[in-house]
Order: sequence, then C-alpha cells, then structure tokens
Amino acid sequence: MALTEAQKRANNKYIAEHMTVLGCKVRKEYADKVREKAKEEGTSVNSILKRVLDEFLEK
Repeated sequence: MALTEAQKRANNKYIAEHMTVLGCKVRKEYADKVREKAKEEGTSVNSILKRVLDEFLEK
C-alpha cells in the first residue's frame, strides 16, 4: 500500500530529526563484492554494518 503525502512528510520529519548516515569510502570492486555477498546471505549491507557497529560498542 502506498504512503499518503502526510505519511511521507511524517517519515521525512522523523528521519531528519533522529537519523544520520555513517559512511566509509571503499573501492567500487570491494563494495560490489560486499553487496553480492549480502544478497547471497539474504541480508543488507546496512544490517551487516549495524551489527558490526553494535558489537564494537559492546566491547
């Protein structure tokens, strides 16, 4: 079901207030390998990075 314009505005407002992007630069070939492996595993690059960051913070 498609989001209404009001839902889109609410989502965008929440994202702007509560979310940020963490990133790192890697070679395109490396990024392609990571994306392909994530796809094979049935997960996303975002979820992999979040899991690793959570483990890092728990140290």
